[in-house]
Amino acid sequence: MEDHSFDPVTSAPRIQSGQPVFDASVWIRLPRPGTRCPVSALSRSGLAELVRPCPRNSYRAPVEARVLKRRGATRGVLLVNRAALLAYIACQPAPEASAPREVLP
Repeated sequence: MEDHSFDPVTSAPRIQSGQPVFDASVWIRLPRPGTRCPVSALSRSGLAELVRPCPRNSYRAPVEARVLKRRGATRGVLLVNRAALLAYIACQPAPEASAPREVLP
C-alpha cells in the first residue's frame, strides 16, 4: 500500500490504491499561482474572489477564511474553510439541461 505523507493544512491528496484521497482538514491553503485547488478545482483567483470582499461578491465574502501571519509581518497565509467552501459550491444551481439539438443534414 502506497501512502504519501502530506501537510494537513494544504489538503494535498495522498495516494491510496492508485486513487487520490483528500484529508478532511478544516482549513486549506490557496493553490499556487497557475494551478487549481485540489478540493474544488477552482483557480487561485476564483477562490480569492470567494473569500475576500470585492465588487463581484457585493463586498460580502460568501466563504469563510482566515489570514495567519507572524507579528509584524506584512504577508501571511490565507486559509479557506473547507466546509464553508464545499457548502457554498453545493448550494449553487445546477446547470440547466438543454434540449437535444437537431442534427442538420
